[in-house]
Amino acid sequence: MLQLLPPLRYGVALILLSVPAWAQQPGTAPVLGAPPQPEPAAQTATRPSSGTGEVIGLSYTVELVSGTSFTGKLTAIGGDDLTFETKDLGLITVKRPNIKQLTLLTAEQASRGFDYIGNGNRLSFAPTARNLRRGEGTVQSIYVFLLGVNYGITDNISMGALFTWLPGEGSDNFFALTPKVSFPVSGDKLHIGAGALIVFQDGTAFTLTYGNTTYGSADNNVTAGVGYAFAGGEYISTPVFLLGGATRVSRRISLLNETYILNITDDGDRATLVGGIAGLRISGQRMSGSLGLMYGFYNYSNKRFNGSTDSDSDGGALPFAEVTYRFGRTK
Repeated sequence: MLQLLPPLRYGVALILLSVPAWAQQPGTAPVLGAPPQPEPAAQTATRPSSGTGEVIGLSYTVELVSGTSFTGKLTAIGGDDLTFETKDLGLITVKRPNIKQLTLLTAEQASRGFDYIGNGNRLSFAPTARNLRRGEGTVQSIYVFLLGVNYGITDNISMGALFTWLPGEGSDNFFALTPKVSFPVSGDKLHIGAGALIVFQDGTAFTLTYGNTTYGSADNNVTAGVGYAFAGGEYISTPVFLLGGATRVSRRISLLNETYILNITDDGDRATLVGGIAGLRISGQRMSGSLGLMYGFYNYSNKRFNGSTDSDSDGGALPFAEVTYRFGRTK
């Protein structure tokens, strides 16, 4: 059997389920990602903007210092007062010092009553080519023992860290850096990005560099990417491919899927691994959580000296759960 580098063990266990002891029951997982829906035309402002950037006639998600949040159309600006027309509460007037965050909504979000729940910078685990906005950050916990944090340095550059804290495992724990850069190339519809997963474990280092492209909005998008590993002073020529997507089906619920494909050939050994995560995310103003399945399949073959071939295959699925808190980006 092909031997994987030590830092890859957690990634394979988490994403590809390539170890047969983890996946004894055959199974398949539904593909829940969907292509993005056409974006409606931009909101139309009927009056001029204020001197601080808000535009009368456009819709916003308003988060107050007290923790209350609502969605409404800005109808008037007077001194420190902003007045919003809401669907359920009528007219609401708030003072600027009481506003923690004011986020402009897209036309689709405004028409469907959706609030802002993030910029679509990731799927369940994989990054998209959309980035965190400047001053916005996330803290994510997967299975409690895998923790990650990311922060938007600018609208195009973010930095993150990923680490495990498995009690009693000592050198089996790892720490990783996850820098990322991305840029829009066609308004807000098409983004290209690049980044790395730099893993440090027990005195060794492993790097996975990647490039990706995302088409769609923060709520509805598809992502394709390719990554190459760097270890032992050289790049490994075998690429890892990613195809994933997200679609928002209600104010709080989005469906997600990310699939990874890896083919490895080594001295007559050949392994094909296909795996990923499919499920749904329930999102609030700051807190979100995902439930789904990590699914995986592998096929392994070895050509013997006498010309015969040994082969083996297996697959299965395990429950997946994560919780994410979004912080920062205060106005």
